[in-house]
Amino acid sequence: MDIWVWMNELIIAYGYLGAFIVCVIGNASIIFPIPFALLVYAFGSVLNPLLLGVVCGVGSAIGEMSSYIVGRGGRRIVEGRFGNRLDTVERLVEKHGMLVVFLVALLPIPDDLLLIPLGMMKYSVKKTMIAMLLGKTGMCLFLAYAGAYSVAYLRDFYASGGEIGVVMAMIILAVIIIVLLKVDWGNFVNKQLK
Repeated sequence: MDIWVWMNELIIAYGYLGAFIVCVIGNASIIFPIPFALLVYAFGSVLNPLLLGVVCGVGSAIGEMSSYIVGRGGRRIVEGRFGNRLDTVERLVEKHGMLVVFLVALLPIPDDLLLIPLGMMKYSVKKTMIAMLLGKTGMCLFLAYAGAYSVAYLRDFYASGGEIGVVMAMIILAVIIIVLLKVDWGNFVNKQLK
């Protein structure tokens, strides 16, 4: 079964509860990431964006804590292979604390890269959960409201632009993906810590 069809049917059938479930599963999936953010965006135009954003933020924060739990149990396994990254995360958290967790949760970057080391460091579960909840809720509110105000516009744009609109959208998406992949996030963080 196609994952998009499943997520779409779940949200249509169960509304906010379906969105919550998709966000929990989508964020708990460490090995196979599920693109829950696109569904939050799309359903922002159908459901109440405020309620959708809060529900999805809570579900996302709960799901992301699975990475923290993996870190709590896997220090010996991961430390040998990723020890230098752990040092970077420790320095970053020592310098900026919960703000780092909040920003990682708020931005569309992989949370697992921070949460697994936080679990390994035995960083406060309470602080981690509060920062994740605030960051994920902020991100989901942004996505839901963006969907509420832009889905109809995008639908009209694609309908009027035809093939040119599709090509332009693909070019914009490709540029965003290239920029995200080309940035050496570890190097960027290390420079910020100096």
